[in-house]
Amino acid sequence: MAEFFFSAFADEAADDLKGQIAALKRNGIGYIEPRFVDKKGILALTEDELRAMKKELDAAGFKVGSLGSPIGKYPIEEPFEIHLEDFKKALAAAKLLGTDKIRMFSFFHKDTSLADARDEVMRRLTVLVEMAKAEGITLCHENEAHIYGELPAEVKDIFESVKGIRSIFDPANYVMAGADAYEGACVTLPYLSYVHIKDAHFESQTILPAGEGEGQILRVLDMINEATDAPVMLTLEPHLNEFTAFKSIDTHELKGKYSFENNTESFDFAVKALEKLLSEGGYKKENGRWKK
Repeated sequence: MAEFFFSAFADEAADDLKGQIAALKRNGIGYIEPRFVDKKGILALTEDELRAMKKELDAAGFKVGSLGSPIGKYPIEEPFEIHLEDFKKALAAAKLLGTDKIRMFSFFHKDTSLADARDEVMRRLTVLVEMAKAEGITLCHENEAHIYGELPAEVKDIFESVKGIRSIFDPANYVMAGADAYEGACVTLPYLSYVHIKDAHFESQTILPAGEGEGQILRVLDMINEATDAPVMLTLEPHLNEFTAFKSIDTHELKGKYSFENNTESFDFAVKALEKLLSEGGYKKENGRWKK
């Protein structure tokens, strides 16, 4: 049986690190997936800024579960070499922040057909995985809109073709793409690293709290629970209220079922929705871990 523990994109609660730490503390979350801090992308932070961030997280008792990088979220038509410097920054940032995981993607293909993009996607992913492996870091691929690995069939192709890459299962991203989230989970399970938690409704293209959409989140968590005895990280990525960096990371119009006064309120609501879903599914919290 698995032990689920929470992490979060805390930039959805606050722009500054102090505010992000406060949101994590308030909700009993011990891990963070840093993406934006003080309105700067994680790869834009200097070495001194990263060291200061690590010191502040350590002092508050938090760990970095994975680096929320944008690696691979650029057009396949662009020369690969110009993005390798960013990847080197990501590797360095992950090591400075004390994590062995980096979230990444498999390239947009706006002007290239899926079939024509395939071989170059695999070549680039293989290069990145080998570079990361040499630094003791695992690359974790997120299914995302408009990239090669958007739908279950392409995601499966990636994991069967690129040895050493691991998966992030994002149920809402599958739903928004018109795919069956459970099918996506079945494809990613053998390679699973961790899970992003947000839910969605396809027809309305609406992002929802966990358990209120078509992401089949509880069903997927039960499947994971039966498949492993290892700890499994659940990273909250609420998208319930527009936050500073939203338009730079998501191409969808943000539509939600609920209205919130601020990001503090929407973030806390998302955490409580996941806790409610787990509780209703028979999971109990013990020492910060949810298990049956």
